[in-house]
Amino acid sequence: MSYTPPPSGYLVPAAPGSVPRPGAVTVSALLLYVVSVALVLSAAISVYAFSSLPEGLVEDIYREAGMAADLASTTASIVVITTYVVAGVYVLLAAFFVVLGMFVGRGKQWARITTWVFAGLGLCCVGFGLLSQSAGGSFGTSGSGAGIDQERAAERLTEAMPSWSTPVGLLLSVVMLLSMLAAIILLALPASNAFFRKPAPEWTPPAYPTV
Repeated sequence: MSYTPPPSGYLVPAAPGSVPRPGAVTVSALLLYVVSVALVLSAAISVYAFSSLPEGLVEDIYREAGMAADLASTTASIVVITTYVVAGVYVLLAAFFVVLGMFVGRGKQWARITTWVFAGLGLCCVGFGLLSQSAGGSFGTSGSGAGIDQERAAERLTEAMPSWSTPVGLLLSVVMLLSMLAAIILLALPASNAFFRKPAPEWTPPAYPTV
């Protein structure tokens, strides 16, 4: 009987998902979903608040602040359009964070890095917005240009909004801030590092022929 030498052992990639998903990764993915929900709610509240204002009120507010009639009309239109555009951007970002949460839960390294980048930018934007609101909106609205009382116009616009919209908006901003910060930290933990690390190839022993 002829003898066939056994094939040498070889390396094969480890099976995907061989490392159990740690709780830190699961929670971080859920937090990204929380951010997306908060973004959608923020967009909805913003659109609802502006749509509930009486027609012509925004224009009247800017006219009372010292703007000419034609400039007040143009500014009011810009404010409304900007509100809807920002709301649309919020919805797109919400969808993006949902996608990130899905792929973070699957252990995709690119999703982890992208989460760090966008969540870090989000921390800066939301944090600055909260700081500005806590300072009474003094950033960019405290000055007056060409006889226009911009601070007073901003105050009147805030007063015209539904009374619940401002505290709810602040609450959603805090939720987004804390959720993004927690997601960044959880994805940097050692347990998360092991989950996102590319699995090492496994050695398969040589197969000997059976007699």
